[in-house]
Amino acid sequence: MSYRPETAAFRSFAAARARFSPDYGPRDFLEECLAALEGQEGAVKAFVSFDLIAARAAADAAADRWRQGRPLSELDGLPFAVKDCFDVAGLPTRVNSPVFDNASPAAFDAAHVAALRAAGAYVLGKTVTTEFTMALPGPTRNPWNTDHTPGGSSSGSAAAVAAGMLPLATGSQVRGSVIRPASICGVPGYKPTFGALNVQGGVDPSPGLNHLGLLGATFRDIWESASIIARGVGGDPGYRPFRPGPFPEPKQPTRLARQYTIGWEKTDARSKAAFEDWLSHLQDAGVEIVEPEASPEFAAYEAATARAQEFFFDLFWEIRWPWLAVRQAHPAQFSHVMHRHLDSAAALTLDDYRAALDRRDALRALHRALSGKVDGFVTLAHIGPGQHGDPEVGTPWYNDASSAVGAPTVNLPVLSVDGLPLGVQLMGFEHEDAALFPVAQHLMSLL
Repeated sequence: MSYRPETAAFRSFAAARARFSPDYGPRDFLEECLAALEGQEGAVKAFVSFDLIAARAAADAAADRWRQGRPLSELDGLPFAVKDCFDVAGLPTRVNSPVFDNASPAAFDAAHVAALRAAGAYVLGKTVTTEFTMALPGPTRNPWNTDHTPGGSSSGSAAAVAAGMLPLATGSQVRGSVIRPASICGVPGYKPTFGALNVQGGVDPSPGLNHLGLLGATFRDIWESASIIARGVGGDPGYRPFRPGPFPEPKQPTRLARQYTIGWEKTDARSKAAFEDWLSHLQDAGVEIVEPEASPEFAAYEAATARAQEFFFDLFWEIRWPWLAVRQAHPAQFSHVMHRHLDSAAALTLDDYRAALDRRDALRALHRALSGKVDGFVTLAHIGPGQHGDPEVGTPWYNDASSAVGAPTVNLPVLSVDGLPLGVQLMGFEHEDAALFPVAQHLMSLL
């Protein structure tokens, strides 16, 4: 079975809001989303639970506020979905794991959910993730072709947006779990500077690595949502939060550094050719592409990104608690993949973890040293289109370095290979998220 959503089918709330009138409002927009959901969810399987009665009531209340000229915010009436590792009051958090099969409904919202709801947005449902956000995939399929993976671990969030079911879904990223499915499903995706958006509230196996992420119909939908979250709950405790503000105007970059990482050698020829053509298009438009050999600093950084896998898994030392104890109590409820991850974590020493943190900090120092010398870094977001066959989560080879650096990163859905999406990963500098969005907007406009 195949289904290829057109870009026009992506349901931007910002675009719909511009059409709000006495004859069209948030409830009408919701019904458009629900029509897409009814038509595609049976094949795509993006959701694990819904809250449709509450969603319709919230849309009606938002419609009344817009008619009265008193919306709570620019997002009043926005339907969004929440990755099923975050808590939503009244719905269970199960993280695609039998450990939580009998979980009670959450008593409170995760921080970002609370902030969005306070602004008038409302939860349509919770989306599929991989087991514990890091192991076996769920049932979600790629809306462009349901024989292919949607990527992971924010599988359902990316697929739901790609299928036009809603304008925004939240995700999380440790090793590429936002940017990778965004690439494979062909939607804009955003991983902020580490700690800049509050990730608290739910099941988080990797707190020292995990970023809150957003997948949306447009970068405006993502930016406005990030701004609302920052105003409401800020970033993670002790970290500088995302700086909210008006949606930035597009801006052409002057210089972009090209990255290869370990991913280039694993990428198929057609995907390589598509990316090379895109880079040539940028150069024709006046953007300088800086190769790693341009200076010792760029070469050193490129070499370090290609070696990120040598230490990244040692950072998983932090998943030892409480999951080793939970596994001891319920061993049959963990997949062979989770057993492997936990066995690896149990074998690590504190010195292994310290050494991994040292290598991560060294990578970040190399990245910071390039600030002011380029406007960002570009590479592919995945080694090719999503795999064919049983759903897998894709590969993190292009994403590990940007995750370890903790710098803001977006997926630009600009390429297509064999009729399937392939994204470009654009990374900026820490705490300069606001400088990344204008560049992303400009590069999208070149289409």
